[in-house]
Amino acid sequence: MARSSFSRRRFGQFAGASALAAGAQLAQGAPALASPSRGPEAPATAGGAGDEYLIGCGLYDITGAVAETGSFGYAAGQSMTGLQERLFAHAFVIGSNGGKDRVVFVSVDLGAVFQSVKLGVVAALQTRFGGLYTDENVCISATHTHSANAGQSHDTLYQIAGADAAGYGYEERNLQAAVTGIVEAIALAHANLEPGRMELQTGTLSGVTKNRALPAYRANKDAASFPTTVNEEVVQLKLTAADGTPWGLINWFAIHGTSFSLKNTLLSGDNKGYAQYFFEQRMGAHPKDPKGFVAAFAQADEGDVVSVQGNSFSSPGFQGSADEWINVEVDGRAQLGKAVELFNAPGTPLSGPVAVRGRWADFGSYTVKAPFTGGAGDQRLPVPARGWSFAAGAPNGPSNIPGIGYGMTKGSFSVIDAGDSLGNATNAGNKPAPAAEGTLVRLAFSAVGKLVGADDPAHGAKAILLPDGKFGWAPLQIPVQVMRIGQLAVIAVPGEATTMSGRRIRKQVLDALKGTGVTHAVVAGLSNQYMGYITTPEEYGKQYYEGASTEFGPHQLGALLQEYDALAKGLASGAATPGVTPRDSGKRPPSRPGVVLDDKPAGQTFGQVLEQPKASYRPGGIATAVFRGGHPKNDFRTMGTFLKVQKQEGGAWKDVLDDHDWDTVYRWEREGASFSRCTVEWRIRPGTPAGTYRLVQTGDWKNGWNGKVTAYTGTSRPFTVGA
Repeated sequence: MARSSFSRRRFGQFAGASALAAGAQLAQGAPALASPSRGPEAPATAGGAGDEYLIGCGLYDITGAVAETGSFGYAAGQSMTGLQERLFAHAFVIGSNGGKDRVVFVSVDLGAVFQSVKLGVVAALQTRFGGLYTDENVCISATHTHSANAGQSHDTLYQIAGADAAGYGYEERNLQAAVTGIVEAIALAHANLEPGRMELQTGTLSGVTKNRALPAYRANKDAASFPTTVNEEVVQLKLTAADGTPWGLINWFAIHGTSFSLKNTLLSGDNKGYAQYFFEQRMGAHPKDPKGFVAAFAQADEGDVVSVQGNSFSSPGFQGSADEWINVEVDGRAQLGKAVELFNAPGTPLSGPVAVRGRWADFGSYTVKAPFTGGAGDQRLPVPARGWSFAAGAPNGPSNIPGIGYGMTKGSFSVIDAGDSLGNATNAGNKPAPAAEGTLVRLAFSAVGKLVGADDPAHGAKAILLPDGKFGWAPLQIPVQVMRIGQLAVIAVPGEATTMSGRRIRKQVLDALKGTGVTHAVVAGLSNQYMGYITTPEEYGKQYYEGASTEFGPHQLGALLQEYDALAKGLASGAATPGVTPRDSGKRPPSRPGVVLDDKPAGQTFGQVLEQPKASYRPGGIATAVFRGGHPKNDFRTMGTFLKVQKQEGGAWKDVLDDHDWDTVYRWEREGASFSRCTVEWRIRPGTPAGTYRLVQTGDWKNGWNGKVTAYTGTSRPFTVGA
């Protein structure tokens, strides 16, 4: 079925699910899209200029476990207790030359994409599609939400960073949920391939972000050459049918996914999840619609970039509202508003080929040539290691460890005396830690490095705290990739590039592609693997959090520039760029034990309402009901739901919201050894239609005698919502 004809019926099919959000979100501060009978008005250039491409979009659930699971990003031992919104893979297949040349771009709601995920996806795609989709032409980029599931990495360092409160940092089922969901999203995009056109839309989003490491940024020799200390550019691809019917968009903007703080224990796409959800709602899309509009708000060079709004648990100067939701919605609304503005305006029609060059480089045995070391001659990369300031955490997620602060370079501090100005610079109360306490911490940490002989002059200014490379905890094979889509170069960076690193990477690629017709470049951050941070040599020398988290020393950026230069020149000349064969570390520690059984007090039933909602609510209130339930790990309910909000219409109950919707929350709580309390919350947004509603909780319980898992449903009493 053609997408253009489907778009005219999709609004009716999911009108119930969209009605509440569509009626309320116009108050969110973003410009309205044009008439939903067809979507936004097509710009005059769409369908008229530019080349015709083969385009497909797909979306699939990658949520995984929603309780008793860790979260990756803050390394704060979070144990997730529920779901604020489902997490998705947003996939786009784009081809030229009759579809013979094609690339795949996937933006996925994860904290990071690990090697285990990339290799697992490619292996599954090749089983399904043969040699059509390969390691070279598939790019998987994480949005970097810090409220997504952990447990997908085979690298010990990231298992530790994503561990839950019980100490489990690996979960095979979460890895498979991510791999399967990404593959299914790509398969949907493949099935939806049709001729279409694209436009490049760019703009500036100012006043939303700021640099969290200004002393390091200002050390850059070219810092004064730029008007801002962060990358404020929004880069957007608009994908349409030949007749102008909208299919999807990819929006890149640099901002950390930390609007929810490290105290949050609900899975969420964070600020980019907000923007994705409301853009898709405005387009009448729903995850169960296999041909619905797909909006990806992807990550860019956000390494030192945080929200001006802040979050509710940050260092002084980075704090936001105590209400977590306010922080997320402010940041998401800003991105949504700019995306809608760009979408409704004419862009630059894309023309020219689709092509890609990608490879894996062995950074465990790598020499950076003189042209990429800033005049330092050839330089070898050291074995990966993290510096002392890595342990301080970032200002938007401080660790508050006594005696640990920013700028802990070689020779700048004493291990046996923590009374210096570097001690605990991130203390949330802005008070220095007692020197004696800090000294004990420094002595304990320093013993680790001395035990394995971690010092290496190739690490330059870095005072080594954690020699993760010597422990075999960090990856050595690094994927690099450059995709050409008409005039746009998408540079897949396997980590978090700082603002200035991103500028230098884009310049290197554009210079190498000069004369080919490529006029614009964007960094797609956290793509294909995770190697930590990427800083300039000047920033690295300051050893703030980002520099201390740069694994391969001061010339790591130079190594990447060398790689991207070779890839871009390969694109320009048509030459191949062979690399090493990636190896999966395969380290799979035990996953957290699964559900043994679900039980309930005598006289109760699964789905029974323990606490009913109030009789009435007004917009702005939160309707809540508590149910006797089962453990959500019994069934992840992928592409399904743990809850529903239903509205009474004409004597029947109609589903209007589920757990992928922004304003619903599913919470799980263990009661005793084997009882579960499941709470359904609905944050009633202004503009919600008046009427009679009820809350429904759907789940599964496990029989301890035979292991059988059985679905159940619980339904609250009706309640009214006033105007």
